[in-house]
Amino acid sequence: MKKTIAIVGAGPGVGFAVAERFGKEGYNVALLARNVKKLNMLKDDLLKKGIQAASFQADILDREQLTRSLEAVIHHYGAIDVLEFSPTPTWDSMRTARNIDVANEQHHLDYQVFAPITAVQTVLPQMLERKDGSILFTTASSAQNPVNRTASFGVAAGALLNYARLLNMDLKEDNIYAGIVSIGALVVGEGKHKGDFPEGMPTITADEVAEAHWKLHQQREVGEIILS
Repeated sequence: MKKTIAIVGAGPGVGFAVAERFGKEGYNVALLARNVKKLNMLKDDLLKKGIQAASFQADILDREQLTRSLEAVIHHYGAIDVLEFSPTPTWDSMRTARNIDVANEQHHLDYQVFAPITAVQTVLPQMLERKDGSILFTTASSAQNPVNRTASFGVAAGALLNYARLLNMDLKEDNIYAGIVSIGALVVGEGKHKGDFPEGMPTITADEVAEAHWKLHQQREVGEIILS
Protein backbone atom coordinates (compact mmCIF):
# COMPACT_ATOMS: atom_id res chain seq x y z
CA MET A 1 0.00 0.00 0.00
CA LYS A 2 1.36 3.42 -0.96
CA LYS A 3 2.20 5.75 1.88
CA THR A 4 0.80 9.27 2.15
CA ILE A 5 2.28 12.59 3.17
CA ALA A 6 -0.02 15.43 4.23
CA ILE A 7 1.47 18.90 3.81
CA VAL A 8 -0.23 21.58 5.90
CA GLY A 9 0.34 25.10 4.61
CA ALA A 10 1.28 23.87 1.13
CA GLY A 11 2.50 26.61 -1.18
CA PRO A 12 4.61 26.98 -4.33
CA GLY A 13 7.91 27.08 -2.41
CA VAL A 14 8.85 24.70 0.37
CA GLY A 15 5.49 22.91 0.44
CA PHE A 16 5.59 22.04 -3.25
CA ALA A 17 9.25 20.99 -3.05
CA VAL A 18 8.49 18.64 -0.15
CA ALA A 19 5.50 17.26 -2.06
CA GLU A 20 7.64 16.61 -5.12
CA ARG A 21 10.48 15.03 -3.11
CA PHE A 22 8.23 12.58 -1.31
CA GLY A 23 6.10 12.06 -4.40
CA LYS A 24 9.14 10.91 -6.34
CA GLU A 25 9.62 8.26 -3.67
CA GLY A 26 6.14 6.92 -4.39
CA TYR A 27 4.12 8.76 -1.76
CA ASN A 28 0.60 10.02 -2.27
CA VAL A 29 0.53 13.75 -1.58
CA ALA A 30 -2.27 15.57 0.24
CA LEU A 31 -2.01 19.35 -0.04
CA LEU A 32 -3.75 21.46 2.61
CA ALA A 33 -4.08 25.24 2.63
CA ARG A 34 -6.72 27.95 2.64
CA ASN A 35 -6.68 28.93 -1.06
CA VAL A 36 -8.22 26.07 -3.05
CA LYS A 37 -7.50 27.65 -6.43
CA LYS A 38 -3.78 27.82 -5.71
CA LEU A 39 -3.83 24.34 -4.19
CA ASN A 40 -5.39 22.90 -7.32
CA MET A 41 -2.67 24.49 -9.46
CA LEU A 42 -0.02 22.78 -7.32
CA LYS A 43 -1.95 19.51 -7.46
CA ASP A 44 -2.15 19.69 -11.26
CA ASP A 45 1.60 20.32 -11.49
CA LEU A 46 2.26 17.24 -9.37
CA LEU A 47 -0.12 15.10 -11.41
CA LYS A 48 1.72 16.15 -14.58
CA LYS A 49 4.90 14.83 -12.96
CA GLY A 50 3.23 11.47 -12.32
CA ILE A 51 2.73 12.09 -8.61
CA GLN A 52 -0.61 11.12 -7.09
CA ALA A 53 -1.94 14.25 -5.37
CA ALA A 54 -5.15 15.70 -3.97
CA SER A 55 -6.05 19.07 -2.46
CA PHE A 56 -8.02 19.79 0.73
CA GLN A 57 -9.06 23.24 1.92
CA ALA A 58 -7.90 24.05 5.43
CA ASP A 59 -7.53 27.34 7.28
CA ILE A 60 -5.01 26.50 10.01
CA LEU A 61 -6.49 29.17 12.28
CA ASP A 62 -9.79 27.28 12.20
CA ARG A 63 -8.92 24.24 14.28
CA GLU A 64 -12.18 22.43 13.61
CA GLN A 65 -11.77 22.84 9.86
CA LEU A 66 -8.13 21.73 10.03
CA THR A 67 -9.19 18.60 11.91
CA ARG A 68 -11.97 17.85 9.40
CA SER A 69 -9.61 18.33 6.46
CA LEU A 70 -7.01 15.95 7.86
CA GLU A 71 -9.74 13.44 8.61
CA ALA A 72 -10.83 13.80 4.97
CA VAL A 73 -7.27 12.99 3.88
CA ILE A 74 -7.31 9.85 6.04
CA HIS A 75 -10.67 8.85 4.56
CA HIS A 76 -9.39 9.50 1.02
CA TYR A 77 -6.05 7.69 1.26
CA GLY A 78 -6.62 5.39 4.22
CA ALA A 79 -3.85 6.85 6.39
CA ILE A 80 -1.42 9.72 6.87
CA ASP A 81 2.07 8.27 7.24
CA VAL A 82 3.96 11.59 7.25
CA LEU A 83 2.67 14.97 8.43
CA GLU A 84 4.61 18.03 7.31
CA PHE A 85 3.64 21.41 8.76
CA SER A 86 5.05 24.54 7.11
CA PRO A 87 2.67 27.53 7.00
CA THR A 88 4.34 30.96 6.90
CA PRO A 89 2.82 33.97 8.70
CA THR A 90 2.63 37.30 6.89
CA TRP A 91 5.30 39.96 7.33
CA ASP A 92 2.73 42.50 8.48
CA SER A 93 2.06 40.34 11.55
CA MET A 94 5.66 40.63 12.76
CA ARG A 95 6.43 42.84 15.77
CA THR A 96 9.58 43.81 17.62
CA ALA A 97 9.71 42.74 21.26
CA ARG A 98 8.59 46.09 22.69
CA ASN A 99 5.58 46.13 20.36
CA ILE A 100 4.27 42.64 21.08
CA ASP A 101 0.83 42.67 22.62
CA VAL A 102 -1.40 39.77 23.65
CA ALA A 103 -3.49 39.81 20.46
CA ASN A 104 -0.43 39.76 18.20
CA GLU A 105 1.31 36.96 20.08
CA GLN A 106 -1.92 34.99 20.30
CA HIS A 107 -2.03 35.09 16.48
CA HIS A 108 1.48 33.67 16.22
CA LEU A 109 0.82 31.03 18.87
CA ASP A 110 -2.35 30.01 17.04
CA TYR A 111 -0.34 29.82 13.82
CA GLN A 112 2.74 28.00 15.04
CA VAL A 113 1.78 26.14 18.20
CA PHE A 114 -1.95 25.44 18.50
CA ALA A 115 -2.44 24.64 14.80
CA PRO A 116 0.40 22.07 14.71
CA ILE A 117 -0.83 20.55 17.98
CA THR A 118 -4.28 20.24 16.39
CA ALA A 119 -2.79 18.56 13.31
CA VAL A 120 -0.65 16.18 15.35
CA GLN A 121 -3.52 15.14 17.58
CA THR A 122 -5.58 14.31 14.48
CA VAL A 123 -2.99 12.04 12.84
CA LEU A 124 -1.31 10.61 15.94
CA PRO A 125 -3.89 7.96 16.96
CA GLN A 126 -3.43 6.04 13.68
CA MET A 127 0.35 6.37 13.91
CA LEU A 128 0.32 4.98 17.44
CA GLU A 129 -1.89 2.13 16.33
CA ARG A 130 0.51 1.26 13.49
CA LYS A 131 3.64 2.02 15.56
CA ASP A 132 4.98 4.00 12.61
CA GLY A 133 4.97 7.54 11.24
CA SER A 134 6.84 10.82 10.91
CA ILE A 135 5.88 14.33 11.99
CA LEU A 136 7.90 17.10 10.34
CA PHE A 137 7.91 20.85 10.95
CA THR A 138 9.43 23.78 9.07
CA THR A 139 10.30 27.04 10.82
CA ALA A 140 12.96 29.77 10.78
CA SER A 141 16.27 29.68 12.64
CA SER A 142 14.96 32.54 14.81
CA ALA A 143 13.49 29.67 16.83
CA GLN A 144 17.05 29.05 18.04
CA ASN A 145 18.51 32.52 17.50
CA PRO A 146 15.82 35.21 17.99
CA VAL A 147 15.81 38.29 15.75
CA ASN A 148 14.15 41.39 17.18
CA ARG A 149 12.46 42.53 13.97
CA THR A 150 10.51 39.25 13.94
CA ALA A 151 10.25 38.90 17.73
CA SER A 152 6.57 37.93 17.86
CA PHE A 153 7.27 35.15 15.35
CA GLY A 154 10.36 34.05 17.25
CA VAL A 155 8.52 33.61 20.55
CA ALA A 156 6.09 31.17 18.91
CA ALA A 157 8.81 29.53 16.79
CA GLY A 158 10.76 28.78 19.96
CA ALA A 159 7.70 27.08 21.41
CA LEU A 160 7.25 25.05 18.21
CA LEU A 161 10.89 23.99 18.34
CA ASN A 162 10.51 22.70 21.88
CA TYR A 163 7.25 20.96 20.98
CA ALA A 164 9.02 19.14 18.13
CA ARG A 165 11.91 18.15 20.42
CA LEU A 166 9.57 16.86 23.10
CA LEU A 167 7.44 14.95 20.60
CA ASN A 168 10.55 13.19 19.31
CA MET A 169 11.60 12.27 22.84
CA ASP A 170 8.13 11.04 23.77
CA LEU A 171 7.24 9.09 20.61
CA LYS A 172 10.50 7.22 19.98
CA GLU A 173 9.34 4.24 22.02
CA ASP A 174 6.41 3.87 19.59
CA ASN A 175 8.64 4.10 16.49
CA ILE A 176 7.24 7.52 15.57
CA TYR A 177 9.70 10.21 14.56
CA ALA A 178 9.35 13.98 14.96
CA GLY A 179 11.80 16.44 13.44
CA ILE A 180 12.10 20.10 12.53
CA VAL A 181 13.95 22.01 9.81
CA SER A 182 14.89 25.58 10.73
CA ILE A 183 15.73 27.88 7.84
CA GLY A 184 18.28 30.65 8.35
CA ALA A 185 18.35 31.91 4.78
CA LEU A 186 16.11 33.36 2.09
CA VAL A 187 14.35 30.57 0.22
CA VAL A 188 14.69 31.21 -3.52
CA GLY A 189 13.59 29.51 -6.70
CA GLU A 190 15.86 27.45 -8.91
CA GLY A 191 17.91 29.51 -11.36
CA LYS A 192 18.30 32.52 -9.08
CA HIS A 193 21.81 33.83 -8.53
CA LYS A 194 23.60 35.41 -5.59
CA GLY A 195 23.66 38.72 -7.43
CA ASP A 196 19.88 38.85 -7.42
CA PHE A 197 19.86 39.56 -3.68
CA PRO A 198 21.57 42.00 -1.26
CA GLU A 199 25.24 41.41 -0.55
CA GLY A 200 25.80 38.96 2.27
CA MET A 201 22.25 37.60 2.35
CA PRO A 202 22.36 33.78 2.51
CA THR A 203 20.04 31.96 0.13
CA ILE A 204 18.79 28.39 -0.12
CA THR A 205 16.50 26.61 -2.55
CA ALA A 206 13.20 25.02 -1.63
CA ASP A 207 14.58 21.74 -2.98
CA GLU A 208 17.36 21.85 -0.38
CA VAL A 209 14.77 22.28 2.35
CA ALA A 210 12.79 19.35 0.96
CA GLU A 211 15.92 17.20 0.86
CA ALA A 212 16.56 18.03 4.53
CA HIS A 213 13.07 16.81 5.39
CA TRP A 214 13.58 13.60 3.44
CA LYS A 215 16.89 13.04 5.23
CA LEU A 216 15.31 13.55 8.66
CA HIS A 217 12.44 11.22 7.81
CA GLN A 218 14.65 8.48 6.39
CA GLN A 219 17.56 8.54 8.82
CA ARG A 220 15.82 9.49 12.08
CA GLU A 221 19.23 10.13 13.64
CA VAL A 222 18.73 13.72 14.77
CA GLY A 223 15.64 15.72 15.66
CA GLU A 224 16.50 18.95 13.92
CA ILE A 225 18.49 20.57 11.12
CA ILE A 226 19.38 24.25 10.71
CA LEU A 227 19.85 25.35 7.11
CA SER A 228 21.74 28.56 6.37
